[in-house]
Amino acid sequence: MKSIEKHVFRHGLFTTATLICYFLLMRLLGLAEITELRSLNALIMFSGIFLTIKKFRNEDFDTAFGYLPGIAVGFFTGIVTAVSFSLFIGVYIYYDPVFLAAIVADNPQKDFLNPMTAAMVIFIEAIASGFLFSYAAMQWLKEDKVV
Repeated sequence: MKSIEKHVFRHGLFTTATLICYFLLMRLLGLAEITELRSLNALIMFSGIFLTIKKFRNEDFDTAFGYLPGIAVGFFTGIVTAVSFSLFIGVYIYYDPVFLAAIVADNPQKDFLNPMTAAMVIFIEAIASGFLFSYAAMQWLKEDKVV
């Protein structure tokens, strides 16, 4: 049997790596300031959580697959992703004040936005998204579907 914790951590870091690659690509193309493109972050995160839960369902782990354990696997994957991606963004914004200035220009809370608060906002958004995406993925992947 495999350890579910290692599985969750690995998939959370892979999801984070995908988000970082997407962010850096958008930054390289000069599109990182377009906030509407952040919606693709949701697609990346949902895919990471969905694939984590699906692998948990299909393979033999030390925990039996069920509805609540499936949601927990997705949620903890979201937590790993949220922590690591928000740390990356906090460090990136600290070393790239031009990017922070571009974000601040479009934000109504200009006086309160700094690298730490920006990272905190991303963390909170990612935690909330992770929970919702875990719930949505489990509706799709649960074994006892009502017809």
